Order: sequence, then C-alpha cells, then structure tokens
Amino acid sequence: MTTEAQTTPESPRDEASARRASMRALVRCVGRGVARNKALVACALVAASLEAFFTKAPFVLVKPLFDTIAPSPAVGSGGTGLPDGVELDFAVRFTQGFGEFADGLAAFLGLSFEGDAHSKAVVVACACLAAVAGILGGLAIYTATLLSRYFSTKVVVGLRDELAAHVLRLPLRFFGKRRMGELISRLTNDTAVLGRAFELISDHLIVDPLMILMNIGIVWMFAPEMLLVFLPAIPLMALPMLRLGRKVHRRSAGSLAAMGDATESMNQMLSGIKVVKAFGLEDVRLAEFERNNQTYLQRTVRMLKAKGRSQGMVFVGYQVGFVGMILVMGWLLIDGPKTIGDIGVILVPISTTYQHVKRLVRIWNTAMESAGAMVAIDQLLAERPDAALADGSALRRIERVTGDIRVEDVAFSYEDEPVLRGVSFAVQPGSTVAFVGPSGAGKSTMIDLLARFHDPVAGRVLIDGVDLREIDLASYRAHTAMVVQQPFLFNTTILANIRYGRPDATMEEVVEAAKAAQIHDFVESLPRGYETAVGERGSNLSGGQMQRITIARAIVRDPAVLFLDEATSALDSESEEAVQRALGNLRKGRTSFVIAHRLSTIRDADQILVFEAGKVVERGRHEELVERGGVYRRLIELQDLQ
Repeated sequence: MTTEAQTTPESPRDEASARRASMRALVRCVGRGVARNKALVACALVAASLEAFFTKAPFVLVKPLFDTIAPSPAVGSGGTGLPDGVELDFAVRFTQGFGEFADGLAAFLGLSFEGDAHSKAVVVACACLAAVAGILGGLAIYTATLLSRYFSTKVVVGLRDELAAHVLRLPLRFFGKRRMGELISRLTNDTAVLGRAFELISDHLIVDPLMILMNIGIVWMFAPEMLLVFLPAIPLMALPMLRLGRKVHRRSAGSLAAMGDATESMNQMLSGIKVVKAFGLEDVRLAEFERNNQTYLQRTVRMLKAKGRSQGMVFVGYQVGFVGMILVMGWLLIDGPKTIGDIGVILVPISTTYQHVKRLVRIWNTAMESAGAMVAIDQLLAERPDAALADGSALRRIERVTGDIRVEDVAFSYEDEPVLRGVSFAVQPGSTVAFVGPSGAGKSTMIDLLARFHDPVAGRVLIDGVDLREIDLASYRAHTAMVVQQPFLFNTTILANIRYGRPDATMEEVVEAAKAAQIHDFVESLPRGYETAVGERGSNLSGGQMQRITIARAIVRDPAVLFLDEATSALDSESEEAVQRALGNLRKGRTSFVIAHRLSTIRDADQILVFEAGKVVERGRHEELVERGGVYRRLIELQDLQ
C-alpha cells in the first residue's frame, strides 16, 4: 500500500471502492471480535438495554409530576384536567393508574399528608421511582461500560497479537521492501486509532440507538402526532455525517500515512544516533522530522475540519427540527387538549435525542477515521506469510540432524534480480565450509537459503537426504545456530540474551558457554554480573563484548549446523584469537558454514567455496586454491596473506 493509494484515489469510483473496502475491513474486524466473544457481547447487550430503560423510564414521571404541580382546570369527571373522551386512552389510564399507585405506596410506607394528600403522594412516588431508577440505572451503566470497554480492549489486544504474529511470519524479503517506521506505525498508531474507535463504538453504538427508540416510544405513547415532526428530524440531524464521512475517511488515511512517515523519520534518527552525532546531522534529521510532523499536522487539520463541519451541520439540522417541534407543541398546548404534563413528557425525550444523534455522528466519523487505519492493517494481514512457516502438520519433524548437506543446482532471485545461479556442492557431516568472494557475490544469500530464510526458485537444499522444504522448520532450526556480522542483543540482561540460544539452559551451561566465548571474566567483573542490563541494542557494551555474547548464545544452543557470518569481525586481535580457538572447538563434530572477508580466519576450513556473480567459480582447501592461482589467489594477494 502506498501513500498515494490512500490519499489520492484515481477516480470517484476508486475512492468509493476504497471506502467500501475499508468499511468492510472494519466490519470484519468487529465481526471477528463478536464471534470470539459471544457471551461477553450478549451480557453487554443486556446491560445496555437496562441502561437505556432506566435512563429513559423516569421521563414518564414528568406527566404526573407536572399535572400535579400545575394542574389544568378539571372539566371532566376523570379528574385528569381534560374533557372526557379527548385525551388519549393511554394517557388517561397512565395518570389514573399512577395516582392509585402513589396512594398505595404512601399507605404502604405509612405516610400521611395534610392538605392535598393525593398530590403529595404523587410527588413522593415520583421521587421514589426516580431514586430506584437512578440506583438501578447506575449499576446498569457501570456494567455496560465495563463490559463494552473490556470487549473493545480485548478486540484491539487480539488484533495487535494477530498483527505481531503475522509480521513475524512474513518472509525476510518483505522487510527489505518496507520501512521499519511504517511497520511500527501499523502496530502502534493504527491500532491505537482502532482502540479509540472500538471504545467509542462499544460505549454508544448499542446504547444510543436504544435511547432513541425509547424516546420515540415515549412520544408515541403520549403524543403520536408529534412523530410527524420528530421522526424526520432524526435523519435530518444525521444526514451531514453521511456526506462528510467520506472526507473524514480520506483525510484520516492521509493523516495516518503522514504519521507513518514521521515515525520512520524518528526511527531512523534514533537508530542511527551515533552516525547522526558523528557527522553533525542533528539539524538535517530534525528538519526532516519536523517536515513530516508538519505534513501530519496539516492533514490532521483537514480531517478535523471535515469532522467539525459534520457536527456543526448536525446541530443545524437539530435546531431546524426543534423549531418545528416548538410550533407543533405550542399549537397543541394553546388550542389542543394537552396539559403541561403532556408537553413535558414529550419535550424531555425530544430534547435529549440530539445528544444521542450527536454521539452516533461521532461514532460514524470515528469509524470512518479508523477505517483508514483498518485498511492499512488489513493489507498488512493480507501479505503472504513465509512459506517455510506454513502449517507444518504435513511436514516431516526431525529429532536429529547429522549435518550431511547437499545443494543441488540452486538458483535464487530478489524480485527480477538473479543472485545465485546453478550453485551445487556437498558437505560432509562435521566439516567446515567457508564462503568467500567479493561483496554481492551471493555468500550471505546462500547462508539464508541453508537456514531457510528463503526458498530457492530452482534446485533444492537437502538436509540428511531430505528436501529442506519438506522438513518442519521449527524442528530443523532447533538444531542450528547463527552468529551474524552485526551483533544484536535484546534490551534485557546478559543472562537472558545468552539463554535465548536455549531457554532451558542451566546456569552452569550458560557460564561454560560464556567461558568458551571469552566473555565470562568480563561479565563477572560487572557489579550485577549476568544480571547486568545490556541496554537498547547492547548500548552499554562495546562491539566486541556484544559479539562475544552472541557467540555464547550460539554455543549454549549446542547446534548440529552452525552459521557464522563474519562472526569475529567486531573483535580486536587478542579477543579474535581467543574466540577463534573457542569457535574451533565449537565447530568440532558440527557442520559449519563460515562467511569471511578476512581470509586468515578460514585457512583450516575443510572446503572453501569461492563465489563470484552468483556462481561457485572455485572450490577446495586453502593450499589447493592458492596453488591454482585463480580468484582465491587474487583475494589472498590483495590481503597480503601468503
């Protein structure tokens, strides 16, 4: 997905299609959450229904309360303040029934009043019912809010877990095509946007429509003619959101893309902080970050303007409807049979409807905003995972690896660029094979194929006679270890970093591995020893110390197949000699593949393969290749190692 695709669709049809796709993605995400949490959603629905009922039910108390406090002249035998046969049957029955209930409640409570005892009983009954509704409504609101927030948080947490698991299963070539800041933005900023959206949706998408329905029901019971004005006013308030929602969606997608650019800029600035400071690039990198931030600000302002216009137009629509309702109610009260209580019981729910519609508008705008995030996440989830990490139920699990490896006519390409062409060689168990050659010759790619970070586009790699693609990857990698040119340590303790090689390693095994890697004495000299934190990317250690810890991590794994990609490049001469002896001991009995630019480190290799332009052009032992006088001899002469 490109920024252009998000922000500047090619045509209105493309824009509409993208909008529908993003909303479908959002609906699918919510649908998956509902399907996985059916019991939770059902409980939330019940709690929301109770919240709506106990919030709106007290509104009907307005009629008996107003009619009692400000009664109309009683002209009928019913004592309702209206002529016989004029008031709605429900209103008559409700008023009479509530009066009887109020008198009974007063008697039950043992209350007696002087003066107009009936009117005072009605007031007490209204107060009691309002108090009960308040208590039960508060419990319902607490339960509904708790369940809805828990549901929304659970959905977002599940989405983050799904994203992280999916990203970890993508092939290495995917990461070569994507900026790290963009991926971090998907996992953090976009899911945060979705979190806010789901929280708002969970809080109001069910409750507010129920509130509106309760309001409609109250108006219908006491003054159905008011629905002729009330019902059209609801879509009139909501109509602007349908028109402006697409602008919110489009501009939120652009805003999120700009946030990804800003995140990438910050990631580059902090990841390369040493280079930034060494070359005085603080102002340059800061200027780029500020430009990206300004772009984000400008796009966000445009999105906020669209949201503001939507909310403003909703208010205008509400006011237009309210004007109509004022006129109708005024005429009903002046010339019609209605009492103050009737007007009050319909005015209160009508006046609160605006807030519910306003929240629904906010939900819509937020949904459109989050849909821009969801489509980016959905496209990331649509990326094909690494074939090596596909369902391994049909693959062969191996309990033991001897290290008999054969590469048969292997070819590999990055996109359309060939990297390896027709590479074949055989490796005996326990032997050491060195890959040498100029940069870009294909050495590291060959290591990646042997570790199955990629699959060859032609040919095959055989492990103990079995095609590597037919072997369960986890069972194979349990028997391999790798030390790369640029050491990487996680931001945790030295002990934890070494144990990443084998989590069940005992402390004694960790110490032995550290001794073999020539790092134990240094670790022991630290105040906290093996519990010392290494810092972000090992920032508390020197390059050589970091490399020796990664070597200890490989040693503690006790692998059958070992991959060493310039494993000693970060060591000083004294440390290199010691670690070379340790690696020599480690390589005994294990099949080892070594990439080395310093050819002095691979003199004792059992087989040296010389790569050039993606092909193996020479092979043999050190002495044989030197005598042959080919590419390897020229490399030796360049390093003056004869």
